[in-house]
Amino acid sequence: MNVVAISSTLNTAPIGAENPAPGCDPSLPFLTGAEKVYATNLINDWQRQLQHLDGALPKTCKGHKDDVFRLLNHAKVPPWELKKDHVGLYLDSRCDPATNTYLAPSTVAGYCSAWRSFQNYMLDADRANEILSAFKVRPRVFINEENGVSVKKYKANWKPKGWALTPDQIDAIDATFRFEIQQAHAARSKTLLPLIRDRVMFHVAIHFALRVSELVSCQMSAFKPSHEAGMERFGKLGSLTVTGKNQVTGTIPMREQQVHDLLDWYIRTIRPKMLLRRKIGEEDKTTCEFEGKTYRVGELLFISERGGVVSPSTFRVRLKQVAIASGVIADKLTPHTLRHSGCTLMVPLYSPETAQKYMRHKFLHTTLHYYHPATLSAGNEVNAAMDLFDEEDEE
Repeated sequence: MNVVAISSTLNTAPIGAENPAPGCDPSLPFLTGAEKVYATNLINDWQRQLQHLDGALPKTCKGHKDDVFRLLNHAKVPPWELKKDHVGLYLDSRCDPATNTYLAPSTVAGYCSAWRSFQNYMLDADRANEILSAFKVRPRVFINEENGVSVKKYKANWKPKGWALTPDQIDAIDATFRFEIQQAHAARSKTLLPLIRDRVMFHVAIHFALRVSELVSCQMSAFKPSHEAGMERFGKLGSLTVTGKNQVTGTIPMREQQVHDLLDWYIRTIRPKMLLRRKIGEEDKTTCEFEGKTYRVGELLFISERGGVVSPSTFRVRLKQVAIASGVIADKLTPHTLRHSGCTLMVPLYSPETAQKYMRHKFLHTTLHYYHPATLSAGNEVNAAMDLFDEEDEE
């Protein structure tokens, strides 16, 4: 089948395009001279410690740094003059009782977590003495158990908000994908290959219970043959090694022949066409950026029409559209729902402890929050093979 050039589709958003976060002006315009230089260096040094010594992800470090700038730009004081009142006034400024608009507990918890980390860095004895010597002010505690109680309360009551697709719902969504693929094929639409790719992403996300960031950045080299007895039939796709949140790495086995066959067919038939399309544009990109990391386009499992990482937001849009078209999903379908679905299928197949290992969770109770058994069949589920359509239907 001839490949039709793509000009603009759902997945053509520029990689790494971000709007500047409101309220986090790093120039600190209310400070001058030595105060501005010292404050900027202090925050930058703290961010480097978070990333290089504490091992936080670049995206997390940037978010924390932005949250500190938000507080400083509102308080209009140097960091060592922050007080508890500044925290309360800032949080109040983000609420509007007239329109019944309030900050979500998770948002407040995120702010307080960033501020407490920066506070601890600034209050280190040597650093605090240096500030006192330079500016005649000793930094003080501005976030504590009293005004940061929302963090403890939020974390104590935290649980992943989610639900899992039933096998019937998975089949219905798959049928909708198949129908739209057939329609695109008949119309020779430029959306054909992206639709096929997104359908494969849908099944891979469930099968391996992946986060969306892990899904879109998955690389071919992450697949390895399994040497376990009975797994030889999966060949080079026998297992998938994933490094995800908090740099935790885990290896997840392939378990269904039909998922294997679909993925193998996609790699042999569809992926080369997606790689070819990136050369149709003005430049042949060999690398791309995603969440602060550089990836070789030729190594990516799923490739966008622009020749980079598929945008997570546009995959969310695709899921929403297909879920609505299927007519069987009442709740909002998100990529994280697919992770919940994958865990729900894993637990009865293996054991909760094994599923925890494959989900790469630190605590078993976190894994169990992702397990949503049907009331009447709890403990009796079977991960039935999905009715994936034949290869020739997709050609």
